[in-house]
Amino acid sequence: MFGPDRCGQNVKVHFIVRFTNPKSGVITEHHAKQSNKPISSYFDDRRSHLYTLIVHPNDKFQVLVDNYEIMSGSLLTDLEPSITPPATIDDPDDKKPADWDEREMIDDPDARKPDDWDEDAPKEIEDKSAVKPADWLEEEPVHIHDPAAKKPDDWDDELDQQWEAPLIPNPKCKDVSGCGPWKRPMIANPNYKGKWKTPRISNPAYKGKWSPRQIENPNYFEAHPYKQMTPISALGIELWTMSANIIIDNIYVGDDVDAAASFASQTFSLKQTQESAYENVMSPNGGVLHHLVSATEERPWLWAVYVLAVLVPVVVIALVCFGRKSRSPAADYKKTDEPQPDDEVPDLVGDEEEPADAVTEEKQAEDGKRESDSETRNRSKSPARKQRAAAKTKVDLEKDNESQAHRRGNACVRGGRTRAATIADPGIRGSLTRSLLFNLLQSLQHGIPPVPICILPVPRQPFVGSFVPLF
Repeated sequence: MFGPDRCGQNVKVHFIVRFTNPKSGVITEHHAKQSNKPISSYFDDRRSHLYTLIVHPNDKFQVLVDNYEIMSGSLLTDLEPSITPPATIDDPDDKKPADWDEREMIDDPDARKPDDWDEDAPKEIEDKSAVKPADWLEEEPVHIHDPAAKKPDDWDDELDQQWEAPLIPNPKCKDVSGCGPWKRPMIANPNYKGKWKTPRISNPAYKGKWSPRQIENPNYFEAHPYKQMTPISALGIELWTMSANIIIDNIYVGDDVDAAASFASQTFSLKQTQESAYENVMSPNGGVLHHLVSATEERPWLWAVYVLAVLVPVVVIALVCFGRKSRSPAADYKKTDEPQPDDEVPDLVGDEEEPADAVTEEKQAEDGKRESDSETRNRSKSPARKQRAAAKTKVDLEKDNESQAHRRGNACVRGGRTRAATIADPGIRGSLTRSLLFNLLQSLQHGIPPVPICILPVPRQPFVGSFVPLF
């Protein structure tokens, strides 16, 4: 018999040979010794498995599962009981003689218990020579109630019984030999001997352990299991199970190991590949996890590797994500009143407020404008002065307006939720329509929503800020 067997928690792969003794004709069973390799996974993974038995002409055998050897041995030495019978056996007609004495030691028949042997004598007795010390306080107890103890406020005599103060060692007994009733100390009894037993002596009639004499085994033969094995003439399946969906197919019996391996590659290997592919499709992560857990059955130390493999990345990610971050230098960059080339301002995204320095500069510019207007009014007394003052005031106002418009353009960039900005130079009279269309086409081409356009008017000269997303 050959094949897997499971009974409760015990799992085996049986290889049992029923061998016929050529002299006696008696058929006996011989079981191969079980493997010390773990095989429980073959019974729990609910997958197809290939069980292979190879018996070689030199009386060697191999047992494989999925082309992996789990046990091997010799038909002559690794079967229980051995196929080769013993050369000698006990004589079934030999009987032990009636006077055969197997006792090595016996009680001394001449021994007698001594007359002065007292079996009832105690093991210890009082020391008659002991005298009570003079400072022994026999009237004082060894322990007294603690006078400093107080009854708890929440103590209920009906529920908790009557309260008693805890016991403490009597302080009066501290500097004396003892307190309480005095008793003589106990000492070993010199007359104690215990129960008397008859002494043992060697048996003069001892002859040793008896065993029947050995005779030649009439059924002894020199075994050649491979040659003497009964030919396989039929196949039978012994199946007793409470599990459903058990299928047995593709049974191969032959005398060519290479042919058997070829047949297995055309049947089982193909099925095994398809099962693995099916499991990966049905459960992409289950297959890998199952193999990782299965690997720990043979290598329990892999659990430590798995734990480290999970903890190390988690710790590294935590340090990277939640560690101290340095502030980007671009966050402290300050725009001046002079026009600047376009740059990326990633740290300004979402900043809804205009920087305080820009507001202060704008206020100073407005104060300067009012002072300039006041001086112009005060100095415009003659028509020539009025004309020169008007021209100067007009030029100053245009410069102030252009500077304020540029700062407001920067503020618009900061206030808008865009990723980058390109502000047209106020001196260039670009087309507002082309800027709008360009912004819209760029947004549609890259599949993102259009961004806002900030338009700030300047006297006699339009100021256009076109916002182009940065991809």
